[in-house]
Amino acid sequence: MSRPITPVVQFVVTTAPPVVQGWWRRFLLGGGWLMVTAGILVGVTAFTLAYQYDLLVSVANRDFSRKLTAETILVADIIARVPPAERSKLAGPMPLDCDHRLSVLDPNGKVIVDTAQDLAALDNHNDRPEVIEARRTGFGMSRRISRSMQREFVYSAKALPDGWVVRVSALSEVEFRHVIEGWWPLALSSSLVIVVAGLVVALQWLRDHHRFGELAGVARAFAAGSLDRRAGLLGTDALARLGHELNRMGDHLAASRAELASKQALLDSALGALSEGVACIDRLDRVVFANAAYRQLAAGGAEVLTQAYYVHFPDAAVTGALEALRAGDPSRPVDGIACEHRRRHLVATLAPVGDGVVVLVLYDRTDVKRLEAIRRSFVASVSHEFKTPLTSIIGYTDTLLDGALEDESAARQFAEKIQLHATRLEVLVRDVLTLSRLEQGAWSPLPVDLDLVPLVAAVVDEHRQVAVDRRVALSVQAPDELPVHADPELLRQIVANLLSNAIRYNRTDGKVVIRVARTSEDRIRIEVEDTGIGIPNEVKGRIFERFYRVDLHRSRASGGTGLGLAIVKHMIESMDGSIDFVSSPQGTTFTVELPLPPPGGDQVP
Repeated sequence: MSRPITPVVQFVVTTAPPVVQGWWRRFLLGGGWLMVTAGILVGVTAFTLAYQYDLLVSVANRDFSRKLTAETILVADIIARVPPAERSKLAGPMPLDCDHRLSVLDPNGKVIVDTAQDLAALDNHNDRPEVIEARRTGFGMSRRISRSMQREFVYSAKALPDGWVVRVSALSEVEFRHVIEGWWPLALSSSLVIVVAGLVVALQWLRDHHRFGELAGVARAFAAGSLDRRAGLLGTDALARLGHELNRMGDHLAASRAELASKQALLDSALGALSEGVACIDRLDRVVFANAAYRQLAAGGAEVLTQAYYVHFPDAAVTGALEALRAGDPSRPVDGIACEHRRRHLVATLAPVGDGVVVLVLYDRTDVKRLEAIRRSFVASVSHEFKTPLTSIIGYTDTLLDGALEDESAARQFAEKIQLHATRLEVLVRDVLTLSRLEQGAWSPLPVDLDLVPLVAAVVDEHRQVAVDRRVALSVQAPDELPVHADPELLRQIVANLLSNAIRYNRTDGKVVIRVARTSEDRIRIEVEDTGIGIPNEVKGRIFERFYRVDLHRSRASGGTGLGLAIVKHMIESMDGSIDFVSSPQGTTFTVELPLPPPGGDQVP
């Protein structure tokens, strides 16, 4: 019965050249894989033993040199303490290994002491490499064949301060013997370990082959999209952990699939929450996706899925752009398609997303059109407000130039009229610029610590003469002091505009009351109450519009521009405040609340 093979062997068998594929398959299936494994183990063993031998040689060389150097230094230190005349009598035991040789040389290179040779048979040693290096640098080492003993030694020499040289040497075969003594146990143990490991691996492979098959079956099931199958491997070994990880991967894939479905639902919800209408149109012009905004803009809220888009959105511009997109470059979006549908101003964008599907996006520009209309109305109102005083100025100027300058009384009267209208123009320009800066957010408040009560009193004093001329009584109800942290110019303009309107639209012998108080730690209230003509119910929603006047004749006669309350509202909103009013035929009360902390408190943004 043939043995099963690993996936790696199977890969080799199936990818071998056709000529040798049959032989190769028979070889491996007949047990040749064991021969391959044995060859690999032998190669690994040989490489390991060679590496161990080189490593031991390197370590032995290093340790041998260190030991020889240490002995040389020790012996040299001992001999340096002996007087030179007494050194030739040294014959006692030296702190050397029995395999080591000691030589002592006088300054002329003559060997005075040698523990291994007869002194008479030794020549001058000044030409020995280790001696030359020791005399030059203080210490020298060399590995060479001894001239006197014809054997390889390792020499270590140290020069003494008085010119003598102490040399210690040892046979290199001692070093080799140490290497062999350390290498043989390693070689035997390594070989034994590798052989046993090979047997264990082979047995483990035979045991786990069917487990690989089970894991492969689970992987194939996952690849086919079936995420319910799991590996039933028990234990804590590598294959069991692999099975656990494969099961975990199945859990993660299942969770990812659920998460993908959830994200798809979230994407559908996000698209459904957009104010822009979004629809996907396939190559057959059918709507395959549509959010709520698209259904509302294109079909009045009706269902449009699977329906041709031109049934509920029959716009020639969009149809032409879609046909041109498909006939031309299908990768370039088309935008800015203006269209009218269901009494709304829309702008359409077409963007291809592949496979013939095109995304149609509808932007509702109805409010933009309305704002443009408001802008045009504003420009027309400004033009009209400028035209009236300019016409008067030009008329009076022409009259003066036509001869009225000769009549001093008439000339002065005309000049006063010109000054009046020029002042009105100046006020109008200033108010328009102020309102423009507020709407654009270009007004930067400059808060400082101040007392609100004197500021209100100063504004009242500025308007007191106008109030006297119109027979209107002014009064202020406020505490002795009301310190705040605010922009004084903003507060002054708010109070001045409200007070000016209260005087302008008041009755003869009427009155205006200004109340100032702090309602909480960081809020104040300003009330301006008058006994004027009131605001009719039908125009209460328009009094904050630009150039709107409740009484046009009275406002123009008193120099009003119709911008005061619009400016006040924007100033209050820039300070995160609020303005409200209550009106009746007996008078009107404007109430302003502002988040103004006391000095040193936290500024409300």
